[in-house]
Amino acid sequence: ENGHNPQKTVAKATVSSDGKIITKCSVCNEILSTEVIPKASNISLSASTYTYDGKVKKPSVTVKDDKGKKVSSANYTVSYAKACKNVGTYAVTVEFKENYSGTVKKTFTIKPKSTSISKLTAGRKKFTVKWKKQKTQTTGYQIQYSTSSKFKNAKTVTVSKNKTTGKTVSKLKAKKKYYVRVRTYKTVKAGGKSTKIYSSWS
Repeated sequence: ENGHNPQKTVAKATVSSDGKIITKCSVCNEILSTEVIPKASNISLSASTYTYDGKVKKPSVTVKDDKGKKVSSANYTVSYAKACKNVGTYAVTVEFKENYSGTVKKTFTIKPKSTSISKLTAGRKKFTVKWKKQKTQTTGYQIQYSTSSKFKNAKTVTVSKNKTTGKTVSKLKAKKKYYVRVRTYKTVKAGGKSTKIYSSWS
C-alpha cells in the first residue's frame, strides 16, 4: 500500500441524505477511496392494519435504501408501543445506528371486529336493519345507506351503544332500491383527543 496508513471516517446516512465512508491515508492525507452509503429512504411495516383478536400485534420492519437494497438490521433497533393488543393506533420506533443515524416512527392500527346484517326489512319510505352484536372492543355501530351499490352520496347513521342491535331509518324515497351496510367502531383516546376506529363494512 505504498506505505499508506488507511483510516476510515464515516459520515452517517439518514432517511433523507446519503452518507459516506472515506478512507484516507493518515500519513499523507491522500483519499484512497470513497464509498457512498445510500439513504434509508424506504421503511415499511409488514402490516399497517389488523383486526382485533385478543393477541398482541408486532408487525416486522423492513428498511431499504433508495437503491432498493435491504439495509441490514445491524444498522437499527426496533421498539414497539406497550401492549399492542386492544383496538387502537400504535407506534413502531426505528432507531438507526452504525452507518445510519436518526429515528423514524411508523404506526399501525388494530381495528374492531366487524359485524353482519342479520335482517333487513323494507317499510313505507323506511327500512329496519338488524345486526349481530359485537361485545368485545366495540363502542357502537355505523349504518350507511345509499341508492348506489357503490355507496355514492351515502348517508350515515351512528348508533352509540354496543348493546343496540337494530335501527329504523325513515324519510326515504318511495319505490327506490336502497343498499345498506353496517360496521362497528371503538372510540379511543390518542394524544388527548378522542378518535373513532372503524371495522370493515359488512
